[in-house]
Amino acid sequence: MNRMVALGLLLLLAAGCKTDQGQPPAISYKIELVKDVNAGVIWSLNFGPDGRLYFTDRDQPSVELSALDLASGNVTTYASSAVVRDEGEGGVLGLELDPNFAANKKVYICYSYWKDGDSSAEDNARNRVSSFVISGSGLTGEVKLFDDMLGWWNHNGCRVLLSPDKKYLFITMGDAAGAPSNVPGEPGDSQKAQSKKLLAGKIFRVHLDGSIPTDNPFYNDPEVPGQAKAIWTLGHRNPQGLAFQPATGKLWSTEHGPDKKDELNLIKPGYNYGWPDCMGTEIAPCDRPDRQPYQPATKEYYSNSTIAISDMTFYNADTFLAWKGSLFFVTLKTGRMYRLELSGESLAKEELIIGNLNDQAGPYGRLRDVTVGPDGFIYFSTDDSKIYRIVPDSQ
Repeated sequence: MNRMVALGLLLLLAAGCKTDQGQPPAISYKIELVKDVNAGVIWSLNFGPDGRLYFTDRDQPSVELSALDLASGNVTTYASSAVVRDEGEGGVLGLELDPNFAANKKVYICYSYWKDGDSSAEDNARNRVSSFVISGSGLTGEVKLFDDMLGWWNHNGCRVLLSPDKKYLFITMGDAAGAPSNVPGEPGDSQKAQSKKLLAGKIFRVHLDGSIPTDNPFYNDPEVPGQAKAIWTLGHRNPQGLAFQPATGKLWSTEHGPDKKDELNLIKPGYNYGWPDCMGTEIAPCDRPDRQPYQPATKEYYSNSTIAISDMTFYNADTFLAWKGSLFFVTLKTGRMYRLELSGESLAKEELIIGNLNDQAGPYGRLRDVTVGPDGFIYFSTDDSKIYRIVPDSQ
């Protein structure tokens, strides 16, 4: 371990391993630098059955997927010919592996692109989810599964998550900020999130081949056209965290607020999450009939500031037994990692694992993604191309 990493560990153990109430955590841990990839924003992490850590780099001109061998430290990159709209928050985003990945090498990737290849107007900004197959040193056989989601230079989502039964993909998409509507008569501002005709500000559910399940909540609504029948929930600003709770099968999400009120949400099919009319735990004015059924946030962070919550995961391993069943999420603006214990639909306990409430930067910068490895360690990535892990402190 080099001196800078050792110093980071000391800073973390001195300042970060405390609860919001200033009490030490129940277990002892430390942070290790796994790999400095020396690339762009490591947006999505996903362990494969081969033990390698697969990840996307947002800032690539074409869709690429990389795999880190933890034993050797070697990174293998698989490139495709799919051209990326690599502007602002757009790029190569969410990643999921097929249930039969060990045999078929299929992956699902959300990426940003220009409609018809035309980058002359921001109105052409789009996002899509495609499947690819790892073949040799490349990503081949692109199949465009869910296309034409509205994009902008920011608020592009886009997390991709396999359902526990391995039958569906859940996809988060932001409200595409200033993007105009591409459906006549529908709003072109943040109210896009409230339109059941627009592919923005939503969470979608599709089959693994991109077809739309007939039991989706709006599938039989005659006012909801085509691809919009994939809507699972609406009224989202920019949801970037998505995870199923192993003990209950419930789906949870985290969402960016504007300058305050980032959200932790319990996702219920067909529900409206309020944006832009309501934020956080607000009830009014979303208690009106045209916003029903409305679901306020389980918790907001915070009433007067934002921490910019990115991804989340549930801990279901045995390495840290005291944490089993806990929800972990990471933040961009404050570089923190939170651990939450849930009780039903409520928050029972909260603890800061990285960072502290007085630190607006954090010892590791902007934390982008978090996942649990087959070794039971907690891995997280940063916007400056680094991958770290939380391991037991044996000292």
